[in-house]
Amino acid sequence: MVYRIIVLAPRKAGVTHEDFKARYEQHMHLVEDICGRDLMPLRHTRSYIRHDGPDDKPVLLAGRAEDVRYDAVVNMDFEDEAAFQRFIGALSTEDAKARIDADEAGFWDRTEMKVVVIDGIEETMK
Repeated sequence: MVYRIIVLAPRKAGVTHEDFKARYEQHMHLVEDICGRDLMPLRHTRSYIRHDGPDDKPVLLAGRAEDVRYDAVVNMDFEDEAAFQRFIGALSTEDAKARIDADEAGFWDRTEMKVVVIDGIEETMK
């Protein structure tokens, strides 16, 4: 059974949404360099919340822009929980943590990040 997580990723104060998006895409190259292709998720989908205008606020269809703290909703699928643990293990070595922390320090607010395990139902509706 696929092990699926969602990461709600916020940017640091002073970083624009577009800069966050560009830095996150670069960051994933670093993660793959550390882990190697074999330990990467089966699927890693990044959905960036659209931001428009000079105030860099999210585009909302309902709710208040001030309540949206995240810039990306990231879905990662792993073969199983053991595969996820191998991925985390590769990122948890002293060297890997130092490289990741140094990179994320420039754009990502880890104190506000959320990571959740989800159960999903996929259905195509037409």
